[in-house]
Amino acid sequence: MEQLFGALPKILGRSDLDPVAHSAMVFAAWHRICGQLIKERTAVIDFTDLRLKVAVQDRTWQRHLEDMSPPMLAKLNTVLGDGSVRFIEFVIDGSAVDAAKGELTAEAHQPMAELDPQLRKAAEAIGDELLRESFLRTAAVYLDRQKRNNAAS
Repeated sequence: MEQLFGALPKILGRSDLDPVAHSAMVFAAWHRICGQLIKERTAVIDFTDLRLKVAVQDRTWQRHLEDMSPPMLAKLNTVLGDGSVRFIEFVIDGSAVDAAKGELTAEAHQPMAELDPQLRKAAEAIGDELLRESFLRTAAVYLDRQKRNNAAS
């Protein structure tokens, strides 16, 4: 796994990296480390102030993942290589999890939105083609979700 994310520390270490790109990197790393079962039952909803916020379906999943959070946090920061995530907060939000399930299905078929050239340039540093595509798709979904949330506000 470290080989797949080997380029991430270089990208994240760039001082000109946009916070949206950094969030997309953290989101992609989360999807990479959590495994299929957890990915299907969670939705990454925010990354601010070194805190990753993850939605879960119910209190049972929240408790279970809170118990697993220390090793998950260590694994996440190992993959990212920069210690940029200090805490994982699991919040109960079934609608976010349901929406994420739909996004996971649609993500494979969704054309990538117009992404900022800086974001695409940052992605070029990712040597693994599948990981680069995953990063760009995650960024596109994240930006689309932000756009929809801003339109609803």
